[in-house]
Amino acid sequence: MRVITRLWDRTESLTATVIRDTPFVLGHMVRNRQGLGWLGRIIAIALVAAVYFGAYAAFFAPRLPSPFTPPVAEDGDFVELDYVGRFPDTDRVFDTSKESVAKDNATYAKAASFAYRIGGRYEPLQFTMGCTPGPVCPLRSFQQSVLGMQVDETRRFTLTPEQAYGLKDPKLIEVRPLLEQVRVTETITTGEFQSRFVFFPVDGMIIQDRVWGWDVTVRVSGEAVTIRNSPAPGEIVTVAGKWSARIVSIDDAANEGAGEITVHHLLAARDVGGFVAEDLKGNFIVVALDPVAGTYTVDYNREVVGRTLAFEVTLRDLRKGRQ
Repeated sequence: MRVITRLWDRTESLTATVIRDTPFVLGHMVRNRQGLGWLGRIIAIALVAAVYFGAYAAFFAPRLPSPFTPPVAEDGDFVELDYVGRFPDTDRVFDTSKESVAKDNATYAKAASFAYRIGGRYEPLQFTMGCTPGPVCPLRSFQQSVLGMQVDETRRFTLTPEQAYGLKDPKLIEVRPLLEQVRVTETITTGEFQSRFVFFPVDGMIIQDRVWGWDVTVRVSGEAVTIRNSPAPGEIVTVAGKWSARIVSIDDAANEGAGEITVHHLLAARDVGGFVAEDLKGNFIVVALDPVAGTYTVDYNREVVGRTLAFEVTLRDLRKGRQ
């Protein structure tokens, strides 16, 4: 009541001010003193109330909280990501954290090096942003592509070979003949035998060659081990456990008595980039086939090396690091 009374008392002086400053038309309309008094009081009260409540809102009214801004991935944060990695030139998946993608070969064609995690768990990739790339930490360029993501956000990006695993080593790429010659007999040391066949040699044993799949007879004399390859002409063998080859001929007198086996590799177009094979040099992929030239090309570089990589990632969880 006191506030209202004070406001009402001040209307007389405010009314005079309003009348003095009000344009002629308004003054003419309210020449009746009683009408002018009430109009002036109403205007004055409105002005004072506006000032009062404006001041109250500015200094005393409770402030509303600012809109919530979801946290984003930054260096030092611990993140969990689901991902699907593809080769964009073939649209084949080379790795994923999602079991549904790993099992679906109809929708998601797989690259040669893709390996289903038998007995393993499919779960989001977990790492601390800014970590040093290694077995449990992704590429630096991958981490940079994740910066600024929010939980449940999905992002797609590509990494060039220079941003990913670098360029291929040309020394690890070999062109081989489809019609290949292999020695019938060979003498090696005990150590070489163990390196090639894994176990210790015993005189008279018959084993299977790890690369060609045919029978091998073993003879031991001191530290010298003689192995004799024993396929039959016309026999079909499986090379590196992946593709077929036919024994064309066997010449025991060739190579000064060491003999020579002629093998015809029966590779087909579907075998190019279709699997990872292994021989005595390591893992490789057949990357080209030229029946006209009579050659095929193998690459001992890892499949991801020298390739552009495309990723689709979803941020599943984010725990902020210490600021």
